[in-house]
Amino acid sequence: MFTTAVEPHTPLQPLTFLGYARSGGRVGVRNHLAVVSTVALCNRIGELASQRHEAESGQPVLVVKGDFQRGLQHADARLQDQVLTQIVDHPNIGAVLVLCHDRRAAHTWQKRLAQASKPIEVMAVMDSQGVQRAIDLATQHLAKLGQPLQGQVRVPCAFGALTFALECGGSDASSAVCSNPAIGRFVDWATAQGASVIVSETAEFIGGEEVVRAQSVSPAVAQAIIDRIAETEARMEGDGDQYRGVNPTAENIEGGLTTLVEKTMGAVCKIGSTRFVGCLSFAEPPDAAGLYFMDTPFFSPCSITGMLAAGAQVTLFSMGVFNPSGNQLAPTIKVCGNPQTLRDWDDGIDVALDQVIAGAMSLDAARDVIVQSVLATAEGAITKTEAWGEGQFIVPRMLPTF
Repeated sequence: MFTTAVEPHTPLQPLTFLGYARSGGRVGVRNHLAVVSTVALCNRIGELASQRHEAESGQPVLVVKGDFQRGLQHADARLQDQVLTQIVDHPNIGAVLVLCHDRRAAHTWQKRLAQASKPIEVMAVMDSQGVQRAIDLATQHLAKLGQPLQGQVRVPCAFGALTFALECGGSDASSAVCSNPAIGRFVDWATAQGASVIVSETAEFIGGEEVVRAQSVSPAVAQAIIDRIAETEARMEGDGDQYRGVNPTAENIEGGLTTLVEKTMGAVCKIGSTRFVGCLSFAEPPDAAGLYFMDTPFFSPCSITGMLAAGAQVTLFSMGVFNPSGNQLAPTIKVCGNPQTLRDWDDGIDVALDQVIAGAMSLDAARDVIVQSVLATAEGAITKTEAWGEGQFIVPRMLPTF
């Protein structure tokens, strides 16, 4: 991570919410019992054991699974292990069953997680002597892990201990004049409270270099971000397109955004007037309060994975045209100001800001609506993404697999 030291900000009126106190001053907005499948071979065992535990106890289980592979090499292997380790340690998880394929892998994960400050069980599926036996053992582990969580209660926690992930998708003109700038006002407010904020999707900053220069705490921080943007643009141009003059996403074109730069100018509104204090690699945790840029691919489930692995407890997702992405690990609050989208997808959107488009609500008032939604969500209100069970975990790879 590249950062520049800045004067710490002390909120004038420290804000608290009812959350779950974790080690090291961290806080959770959820207290998930989780299964983390460290390799895709274990995914189905994790799903079936979780379903059985919920049926028997009524306690839901968050299943963290993806196309996690064996045999990755070098940076890809290190990044996958880093992401999974940090997800296990995520403050929204209260206890976790870690599923591994074999005994050797389980031993490695036991060593890796030896200093964890939460209840963890590590299980090698291949030690089970049968599919049903593997499901039985995993279910037994979940029952043991889940019981202590039932009695844990929320306590006052510092709002400034929260980290927010920012995402946008299905962008259109309403994104640029409504949901993104409203989230930008929230970012200004949240960072003034001492919170951290991460914005990602490097491709969506192509054309926004001057904004980065103007809104970074130092030229060095700005240059670190601009270098990541340049690397991404060069890589994208490998297919022969000049992306500053085109838009690679069909729904964005249908929404009236004909070039990537047009989308960028709307997307950067999400940062408000706050200045960047650091540039993060994929899944790299911020080390202080403030606004951070994270270098990620532009596919929203992947970029969200990176920000959640970095510790973000809540996601704010701005949209014009509906986008189904989200993640249950960090409850996703979907914000939209497009009246048509709100009519068609009202069961998938949490914050309606169409009154901004109508001229009946100011951006400051829209910010206040987002603040209330964030505080309610942080204290347990279920988001639409959580209700539908939406969410994927995707880790980018740079090297071919064999």
